Amino acid sequence: MNEIKIDRENAYRYMGFREPFSENVDEKTAEAVDKIEQELLKAVKPKFIWRVFDIIRDNGLFLSGCDFELSGNDIKKHLSNCDKAAIVCSTLSADCDKFIAKMSVRSALEMLVSDALASAYIEQISDSAVKDLAEKNEGFSATWVFGAGYGDFPLEVLPKLIAAADATRKIGISTTAANTLAPTKSIVGVAGLSREKKVGSEKSCDNCNMREKCEFRKLGKTCT
Repeated sequence: MNEIKIDRENAYRYMGFREPFSENVDEKTAEAVDKIEQELLKAVKPKFIWRVFDIIRDNGLFLSGCDFELSGNDIKKHLSNCDKAAIVCSTLSADCDKFIAKMSVRSALEMLVSDALASAYIEQISDSAVKDLAEKNEGFSATWVFGAGYGDFPLEVLPKLIAAADATRKIGISTTAANTLAPTKSIVGVAGLSREKKVGSEKSCDNCNMREKCEFRKLGKTCT
C-alpha cells in the first residue's frame, strides 16, 4: 500500500509562506508539519461520493430528476461542452474538526499547521473523487469540481446538491444555517463529463468566491 502524503507545498501556501519554501519555512514549522501530518492522517476518515446525472438545457441548466436550477453563467460555462454532470462530495469527516480543535488548545502554531494540512488534504481527496469518476465512466473526460459559491454559482444551492447526492446519509456532509459545510473540511460541487478530451473551464481566481480575501493572492500566488 502506498504511503499517503499530503501536498506540503499547498499546505505551506495555506500557511502564508512564500516560495521557495526550502528557504522561507522555518525549522520549527517544518518539524510541526512532519509531526502533525502523521497525527492528522490517523485521526481523519476521508470519504467521497459522486452521482451522475444527465444535463438538461431547457430555459436554464438542470440535472435530470432534480427540481433545482444550476444558475449562474460560470457553471454554464464550466459544463458547456459536457454531456453529463456529477455532484461530487468529499470530506475529511467530523473527526478532522475535532482534531483541529484539539490542536488549537495545544498551540497557535499547531492549529495553523493542522488547518493548513487539512485544507490541502481535502483538495487531494476531491481530486481523487474526480479521478474515480472518470475511471468509472469509460469514454468520458471529467472536469474539476466547480463548488457552490465559486463565481456566480450561488452558495444557496449547497443543501440541494447534498440532498441530490444523498451525501448526509452516505458520508455525513450537511450545511449550517449560513450555508457553510459541516464538517468544515469538505468540498461539494459539480464536475462535468464529456466525450471530448479537454472539457470545462480552467480553475482560476476569477471564479473563486474567496478571491477578495485570499491570502495566496496577497502574496502574488495562487492555490492552483
